[in-house]
Amino acid sequence: MQIITQLDEFPESQRGGAVSIGKFDGMHLGHSLIVHRLKSYANKLQIPSIIVTFDQPPLAVLKPEFEFVPICTLERKIELIKTFHIDALIVLPATKEFLEQKAGEFFQTVIKKTFDARVIIEGHNFLFGFNREGTAESIQSFGQQSGIKVDIVDFVQIGNVRVSSSNIRHLIQNGRIESVNELMPQPYRLTGKVVRGDQRGRMLGFPTANLADVKTVLPKPGIYAAATVIDGKRFAATTHIGSLPTFKKADLRIEVFVHRFDGDLYGKTLSIDFLAFLRDIIPFNSVDELIAQMKTDVQHSERIAGD
Repeated sequence: MQIITQLDEFPESQRGGAVSIGKFDGMHLGHSLIVHRLKSYANKLQIPSIIVTFDQPPLAVLKPEFEFVPICTLERKIELIKTFHIDALIVLPATKEFLEQKAGEFFQTVIKKTFDARVIIEGHNFLFGFNREGTAESIQSFGQQSGIKVDIVDFVQIGNVRVSSSNIRHLIQNGRIESVNELMPQPYRLTGKVVRGDQRGRMLGFPTANLADVKTVLPKPGIYAAATVIDGKRFAATTHIGSLPTFKKADLRIEVFVHRFDGDLYGKTLSIDFLAFLRDIIPFNSVDELIAQMKTDVQHSERIAGD
């Protein structure tokens, strides 16, 4: 997969392809359907398959006061898109100037002139252009006027839940990790840098990695079954998000106990795949009660993680 970061670097060899443009936040099952449709057109017509996304959420640039937090990092998004074996991924700088182009101007200068797209595949809720004036219906109209095939993919529904980034974000924030993972091709992942904590977990017999600099949406406070990969080896993990009420510590912490791991993780980047919500965070009457519950949590995590 070729990764392109500037429109003026778009190669002639990728022109005339099947193109899909979007945030692709989380690369959920709805996105998967769009990419599979993209690949189908590309294979049938023997043309390049191209995904276009942004280096940061457009809303973070246009409305920074909203403090928009994405579901996945750009690195994770690229990693997930690579699994589809498309021909090219275009990661555009999300600048205010670029995002405030009128919808018609964007279609003419980018989709038609730069990409020379033969097919456009988008979701039913696709929006583009200044003030999100461009819709799925308007891009169909632009396509008809320009002789470009436009395919609008309907939403995906799992049970009674519509698969969308906004719904997934809501489920994550409510700790419904099992439901989240039903809507995504791979488990929800949280990535951060391991920093030094107060080493209380080590004194309790459960040394934890304390994560900081997390840039994606957090699940609600609680204890979670999880898994992580360190140096190519998978480990079960038990993850704590929230305060430490037993020790009267009110600040939010992300602490990960990696089962049966003995090594130094300080300063490293650690990614955690969330598998299930185990319980809420509650204060315990004694440290011994807390340790007993932690042992139970670890046992539950191991069963869920399959280790």
